[in-house]
Amino acid sequence: MSAIGSRRWRTNPLRRGIDVIEARLFLLLCALVLVCASVIGVAQGWSALDQGRSVAAEQRADRHQVRAVVLRDAARSGPWADESGRSERVSVPVRWTSSPGGDSAKGNALVAPGTKRGESTKVWLDSQGRHTSAPLKDSDLWADALLEGGSGAVVTLGVGVLTGLGIRVVCNRRRAAGWETEWSRVEPQWSRRD
Repeated sequence: MSAIGSRRWRTNPLRRGIDVIEARLFLLLCALVLVCASVIGVAQGWSALDQGRSVAAEQRADRHQVRAVVLRDAARSGPWADESGRSERVSVPVRWTSSPGGDSAKGNALVAPGTKRGESTKVWLDSQGRHTSAPLKDSDLWADALLEGGSGAVVTLGVGVLTGLGIRVVCNRRRAAGWETEWSRVEPQWSRRD
């Protein structure tokens, strides 16, 4: 059994009323912080996921892919490589047809290292035919939701820790005031002053 709930602790002659109040406040605060952090984290995460899904739906409705022709050979390796030694995708100039009328447009696209001039790749365009990024993926939405929910829970835990420190400061001041009062009663007898 924990020290807070044990009978021995409750009958300890050195226990003061403020000690019991502090212990109970800490127990209540811990329970409250756990519940609030969970609820706030889940609520914030679901809210971020819903908002992200609506943004992704708008992006999917507004964007489409077209074929583009690579205008220059891509470097054999990019400036960044992962642990396996594979390079990240590299940026090269590309050309695509942006409208049914045959208007040509140029821009940059990320391709695999070593892609040759004349090969094709795909680029994303918005409804006005401007080069843009791909719509958000579900994995991106879930990552954002987890980050939002986690940050909400961490902030709630931080508020709980600060509240706990505040409780400790207030209780320590009460203890010090109680000790001062008791010392003022005992000190004259102890020092043999009357």
